[in-house]
Order: sequence, then C-alpha cells, then structure tokens
Amino acid sequence: MLKFQEIIDKIDQLEEANILLAALEFRIFTHLGNGGLTASVLARKAKAQAEPMERLLNALAGMGALKKQNKKYFNTSETYKHFCEDSPHYKRGHVMLRKTNRDEWSGLMKVIREGRNFPEFEGEDDPEFRREFTYAMHERSQLYATQISEFVARKPVGYLLDLGGGPGSYSAEILKHEKQARAMLVDRPATLESAREIIAQQKAGNRIEMSEGDIFELDHKQMFDTVLFSNILHIYSTKENKILLKKIHRALKPSGRLILVDLFLEENETSPVDAAFFSLTMLMFTKTGKSYTFSETEKLLTATGFGKFKRSPLSNGSSILECSRK
Repeated sequence: MLKFQEIIDKIDQLEEANILLAALEFRIFTHLGNGGLTASVLARKAKAQAEPMERLLNALAGMGALKKQNKKYFNTSETYKHFCEDSPHYKRGHVMLRKTNRDEWSGLMKVIREGRNFPEFEGEDDPEFRREFTYAMHERSQLYATQISEFVARKPVGYLLDLGGGPGSYSAEILKHEKQARAMLVDRPATLESAREIIAQQKAGNRIEMSEGDIFELDHKQMFDTVLFSNILHIYSTKENKILLKKIHRALKPSGRLILVDLFLEENETSPVDAAFFSLTMLMFTKTGKSYTFSETEKLLTATGFGKFKRSPLSNGSSILECSRK
C-alpha cells in the first residue's frame, strides 16, 4: 500500500522529469560535449535566456545529471555517453520518444473522460518518426535480446518469420545461435529502411531477408518453422489479433512454433505494474490496443489453432509466451 508521502513523492517526480526533458529539448548534453561551459555560453548556444538557463543547469547538477566546477558545467560520463549527439553510443531513439511523448500523460484525463480520439490515428505514417521509432525499439531490444534469443534457439529455429519485427534486432541475435537458420523480416518500408542500417552491422545480417508490406496482408502457406510476434499483440483488438494469428497459423509448417513477446498481465490485471501502465499508454496511442492477460492470450491462441503453451518471464513487465501449431 502506498502511504501518503509516497504518493506525494511520486507526483513530485514530475518536476525532475520536466527538468530532464528541458535538458534534452535545449540539447544541453550535446552542447557541452567533452568540455565545460558557463551558463551564459550555453544559453547562447541553446538560444535561451542566461538566468533561467543557469537555474536549469544548477538543478541538473544538483540531481547529478551534470557536474559544476568554478561556474562551468560538464557532462557526467553517463550523460555524455547516452545523450550527447557526438557520442557513438547516443540513444537517438530514446531521446526522440521522450521528447515526442512529453505530453503523453497530460492527455490521460481527456482520454478517460471522452474516450479515444480515433481521427488522431488516421492518415499516412510519418517516415521520419518511424525511422527514429525503429532506432528506439532497437535500443530497447538490447535489454532482452540475449534472453529471447537463448529461449528461441534452445530448439531448432529453421526458417524464422519476424512479423512486424521493427529493427530485426531479435532475429539477428537468434540467428547467431544457429548457423543454418535464416529469417524474413516483414514491416513497413520506412521501418525497414532503418532496419537495413541496423542489421548491416550484425554478424547474421546477410541471412535476414527484408519484405515490405502490411502484416495484415501476410499470405504464406506452411512456409516457416518459427514465427516471432514481438510487441505486436498489444497494438490491436482481440478481433484484429485473431485475424493475424490465423494468418500466422497458415504460414507455419505443421508443429511449427509461435513465440510471442509482450507485456502480459496476470489475472488480476494489476501486475506486473509495467504492463498495467502500458495498457494506459495503448489507450492513448492506439485505436484498439491494450495489455492482455496470459489467459486472454492463450484463449485467443487456442481458438486460432495453437496449443502447448510455455510462459517465460523477462523483466520490466515483459514475458515470452511460446506455443505450437496444432
């Protein structure tokens, strides 16, 4: 049970979040680079006012996001590595998502009061957003790539279909475990443009075929030994997922495996808390998506011709759910 002060402390974390978002917006970590600058110089570089900038920098230093010495401010090793655009380890995707979604939770009350605003989801996909989003998904995949690849590759992989697989990071990692395995990555053109750049740097990249297209138009018959359906389930309604799972069933060879990776909820729908939070995110950013419970998902899979379920937890609310084509 959260106590009064714990609730207040969590609300107050908005203050720290907005300070860090301001640092990203004004590209403070990039302007600082490997050197040290005064508040007035940083303000000129960021096209901002000197006095407010100094207060922001002092707050960042007080939080431990910067260092301050003799009126000059410096990056820490962490802020330079991950948030300076000149760093080879710059997390461009994470930065883009945090900046883009800064108002995400401010719209929560409106969505709860009025429901989803479907017109907001209409229109063409933004190629630049899709490109940066793909890099963000690649960065996030590093948390789970080893666990997922080891789980999948504990059995023969064969010909792998990575459906809506984004950057293809999991496919590339899985193929490292099986030299004869190969994969087909199906996703939108803008996504695959980034995926090609990412996969080109992977050892198994030459065994991954790119196929541009809408996942709802998948039309293969008994072609694949394994299908990876990673973080797609939560985007769609039960009805839409049923369509996709039927197409996956048709694409799999007899006794082929389907591997789902998602933020699955337990039966109480309150844990893991990351999955409960994520269901609200889907409420705000998808037409029909949500976090599904394990039992909801297994019921849906049973109805579309799958069985022999195996659950395997990851971290941060994510899990693997494996099943076989009946």
